[in-house]
Amino acid sequence: MNPSTDTATDTQGSEDMPQASATAVTAPAPIKLDKEDVPTVLGKLRTLVQDKTRFEPHDITPLAEEDVLQDFSLQANYALEARFEQRVINGYFAPAGNDCRCGSHEVGALAHAQEKERLRRAAGKLDNALRQAGQAYNGVEAGVYLPHAVKYWHLDTCSNCSGKGRIGCHTCYGATTETCWNCHGGRTVSCDAYGCYGSGKVSCSYCSGSGTVSEQVTDYVTVQVPTTTYSNGSSHTSYHSETRTQYRTEYRSCYHCSFGKVSCNTCHGSGNINCGTCRASGKVTCRTCSGVGDLRCNPCDGSGKVGKAAWVDVHVAPGYSVSLPKQAPDDARRIRDKESVHSLAAISSSLALAKVSIYNEDQPQEVDALYGGKLRIVRLDASCNAEKHHLVAYGTDLRWLTLDDIVEKLLRGDLKALSDALAGSADDGLFSAHVQGLLTPLRDVAASELNADVIESVLSGDADHAHVDVVSADYAQNVRTCVLGALRQVYTRLAKQFWWKSALAALAAAIAAWFFAGRGMAALAGLLVTGAGYWLFNRKVKAVLSEALGGERQAERAMGIAGKGRRNQLAQVLILAPASLAVLAASYGLPVRVRPVSAPPQTAMASAPVAPHAPAAVPQDASSAKAVKLYENGDKAQALAMLESLVGKGDAGAYGLYGWMLLMGEGKPGPITAPTAQQREARQVAAKPLIGKGLVKNDSYALTAKGVMLAEGWQEPRNMARGLDLLKQAANKGNAQAMHLLGLYHVRGYQIPVNHKEARKWFTLAADKGSAGDIYNLGLMDWEGAGLKRPDRASAMQRWKIAAAMGEERAVKAVAQGKP
Repeated sequence: MNPSTDTATDTQGSEDMPQASATAVTAPAPIKLDKEDVPTVLGKLRTLVQDKTRFEPHDITPLAEEDVLQDFSLQANYALEARFEQRVINGYFAPAGNDCRCGSHEVGALAHAQEKERLRRAAGKLDNALRQAGQAYNGVEAGVYLPHAVKYWHLDTCSNCSGKGRIGCHTCYGATTETCWNCHGGRTVSCDAYGCYGSGKVSCSYCSGSGTVSEQVTDYVTVQVPTTTYSNGSSHTSYHSETRTQYRTEYRSCYHCSFGKVSCNTCHGSGNINCGTCRASGKVTCRTCSGVGDLRCNPCDGSGKVGKAAWVDVHVAPGYSVSLPKQAPDDARRIRDKESVHSLAAISSSLALAKVSIYNEDQPQEVDALYGGKLRIVRLDASCNAEKHHLVAYGTDLRWLTLDDIVEKLLRGDLKALSDALAGSADDGLFSAHVQGLLTPLRDVAASELNADVIESVLSGDADHAHVDVVSADYAQNVRTCVLGALRQVYTRLAKQFWWKSALAALAAAIAAWFFAGRGMAALAGLLVTGAGYWLFNRKVKAVLSEALGGERQAERAMGIAGKGRRNQLAQVLILAPASLAVLAASYGLPVRVRPVSAPPQTAMASAPVAPHAPAAVPQDASSAKAVKLYENGDKAQALAMLESLVGKGDAGAYGLYGWMLLMGEGKPGPITAPTAQQREARQVAAKPLIGKGLVKNDSYALTAKGVMLAEGWQEPRNMARGLDLLKQAANKGNAQAMHLLGLYHVRGYQIPVNHKEARKWFTLAADKGSAGDIYNLGLMDWEGAGLKRPDRASAMQRWKIAAAMGEERAVKAVAQGKP
């Protein structure tokens, strides 16, 4: 076999594949334009002035224009590299028709011998491709350019498995089983039953592992039982002896265990059980070979043969560069430094292949393609505002190389006028509110769309501001400073005209809402008017800017710029702060409006109709003492009407009881329904100032109400100790309500420990004052045995009969059914 001959024959088919990229940019062919169709620098400049500034195109006067095609050279260098590749193969290798089998020592040598030939073929193929018509200058991409045509390979019998493809398992050594990994061949493992864990003992279920059990012992004791009778508002207590049963608990050793432990039922006290993994055999199926006994050989992957294959691929790495003639002008060199190679090729007027060179034809390493191109460069001399300027543009799309600040100098006059107006506004005084002097120069600057683009790009934090080729960075910073300063002045001065109107309107709305609905609605109404005022202020700013700048779109853009630059914050403070302070002062400064109790509160539920009622008549000789007597006799509606009249007259003795009745919702006409959370809070808010006035007189009902508010945390931070102290002060003054509350708190253990003795004491004192409810409560404590050694049902029933005769509904039901 002649390897070189086979290679020359086998490479014919593999080198015909297309190599040009589908996305390659084809070099533009030379173009010819009529003079009327060629874009001019003067036309582009005048379009820029017309579209982006407020000036007219005729403000630019042309003096001279030079339109030339600058020659340049684009060199594409393609570095070729023959890469030797070698791989390990096995018996599954399927050779192609051109692949060549050879000896083991010849595989690498034969592949290396093809390197020069492959490089020559790659260079020739590349030369032909570059000379093809329509071939792009960058049509060859980096990577494999000429893939291998033949592989040299060799296979031998695998020495690891001796060609069998299988090797013995290294875990079971062909036995198909291995020692159990759980019991390690011992066939038993520690008991895993709950509580045993290999000890053979578990906790006794009778004594729960304590070793002792408890049992109840019955004792009989004699006790003195009190019996209280009520007659004509007084009470009498007598005692009699009764034998009662008492129970106590004794502890003894458990008979079923030894010190709280018994034998485990799972392992029967041995501490070990049969291994469930191997079923007490000590062996399990081998996990490595899954019980087969052998494994597939790794080097040959079970094929029984191993070897190697080698070949040569040719890779290409393109590189590009641009050069100019020595006599090329400076602006041409600046264009070359500014644009990339591919960018210049894209904007060139023409680009054509000049020659292709192959270096070292015996073993070529590089192929060069030289392209000749022409780049359009236009130089324009023009005058503007009696100044001469030199402008340069290049390429088919006429990109600016330099504008010589011609547009910037047109705009600087407007910018200076705005800067002077800002400087003058600083001398107008702190309270100046005139904006007309700023609107004209601001309109002239904002009329140039270029300025707005520049400002927005600077505020957005762009690395290069908009129109970086047209105006300088210094101009961009100056226009940003002046425009934002002018917008801030406009906002602030308009706010000085508007703030007092917004504050006055918010204050008026708050007072009106207070008159009809109280302080809460006053604050809400004031805040709503403040928000409406802020909206109207923004409408005013937009209207002023629209008139000054020539349209709503320009005004919205200017307001957006002011918002991004945070130049409207002072105006926002001037509008919102005075109005908010006025609303706050009105909300806290206006007195609390106490709603008449004859009218239902605003938060009352309207789910059921209430029959109309006539207000209770107030006697001419009304006094706080008579109101208290009416309240204690149960005529709460009459008492409430009298207290309302007395409070209106400023009677200090009426505040305490009136505040208590408002707090508890007593005396109101209509059906009694459970109050909602909003109703309870409204009652607490209305009662709090009246209770405070009653405390000045040390009124017992004011003390009771204040104690409840502190104990419950109503409109006050919860303070149980202080609340109980005030209730005791009221109880010592003979207030039955305070006695009743003290009894409830102690019997329920609300925020304090349960104390049946103290609860019975206060319930008894309230019962002695004629409280049917507390007589019922004492009976309930007797029924449950609270505070007694054992329940006393007979005493409880006797108390309930007394309370039922006094009209207590719960007592009537308890007597009727024989239980509470």
